[in-house]
Amino acid sequence: MSKKLEKNGLWESSRMLLPEHKARIQESNHELNRREKPIHDVSKWEEINQRLAAAYHYHEEITLTSFDPFDDQQVKGIIAKVDVVGRRLLINGEWIRFKDILEVI
Repeated sequence: MSKKLEKNGLWESSRMLLPEHKARIQESNHELNRREKPIHDVSKWEEINQRLAAAYHYHEEITLTSFDPFDDQQVKGIIAKVDVVGRRLLINGEWIRFKDILEVI
């Protein structure tokens, strides 16, 4: 009898992976690395606000660490604008929301 018809040979010989399936598997594996955003207490927010206010007032260069679900991002520069209504600030042409700020150095 042919090897294809023995045990699981018929399915083993016809196994293949479509590019769409491969992309979906990689996407699913990437989603496993998603992180939750840490929650700051009131004193940490006060510290961040004080550092941002001083840096904006004195035009000092700062390094911001902003939250990303997969990897934190650091932005270094001088605060160009503060949008109080939109609750964000502009550094190096990039708008960063206040709620995404993890640390200010």
